[in-house]
Amino acid sequence: MTQGKVTVLLSTYNGSKFLKQQLNSLYEQTYRNIKILVRDDGSTDATREFLEAEQVRGAIELLEGHTNLGATRSFFELLRLAALSDTEYVAFCDQDDVWLPDKIECAVSALAALVDPPALYCSRLEIVDEQLNPIGLTAIPRKIGFGNALVENIAVGCTMMLNRKALDMICSKLPDNVYIHDWWCYLLVSCFGEVIFDSNPHLRYRQHGNNAIGAATSKFQVLKRKLARMVSGRLWISEQAAVFSNLFESSIPLSDRQILNQFIKAKSSYWSRIRLAFSKQIWRQKWSDNLILRLVILINRI
Repeated sequence: MTQGKVTVLLSTYNGSKFLKQQLNSLYEQTYRNIKILVRDDGSTDATREFLEAEQVRGAIELLEGHTNLGATRSFFELLRLAALSDTEYVAFCDQDDVWLPDKIECAVSALAALVDPPALYCSRLEIVDEQLNPIGLTAIPRKIGFGNALVENIAVGCTMMLNRKALDMICSKLPDNVYIHDWWCYLLVSCFGEVIFDSNPHLRYRQHGNNAIGAATSKFQVLKRKLARMVSGRLWISEQAAVFSNLFESSIPLSDRQILNQFIKAKSSYWSRIRLAFSKQIWRQKWSDNLILRLVILINRI
């Protein structure tokens, strides 16, 4: 392992409109021991040509394959390759944001203070519009932990950095089907390591018409998104919990294993749903979200 080395993992897809601005913000980081590893996920615009030109001048390392895998599997492939390298830290990067100059330096400083546990750093976001005009800030979580990670993700991928122990742990058993890569990382590290949340934003999180996920910027959008998740059938969060249980059951601490088992049983047991709905061992950050969570559990939409 090369001490202090950071590998930035960037997955792109038809991102030519904003990609140059994002890469420039990476080149201008105050922390210099950085490698930028890029995987294109099957772009049909000018993204790949631009990336190839950046690789020729030695600014990035571009992977050869560009089959469309989707964001989660594309980032997992980048994680897998980073785990084969000598990097000490990895950071996820989206193609359309702008990082503030101190972003990597602040993350490394926070993680370097921890010696033993697998650790994940994440931070608040400054939400901006397409022209980078400020819209607002994301909320600061009131309580972080495994009971939250089962039902909600507070660790947005583009803010995230993992230390080497977290990287190796995650890559030891990469799953085939989970909700999204950053939520999966939060789930694992909240169970087996330590999560650091920085209340200061260190990137501008751009919102535009083609965001893969993006942030809800109004109460209406928040409610619409939550209701859509209830009926989408895309992947129940209980299924993600079951994947986690199948992969790591033997090493999950007893207290976390008990709530995990109850959470999984609730999908098929009415009485387990009743107990889970009134349990304080799972929580979302806002009281309104907590209320919705209890309702979702009772009507078996988890």
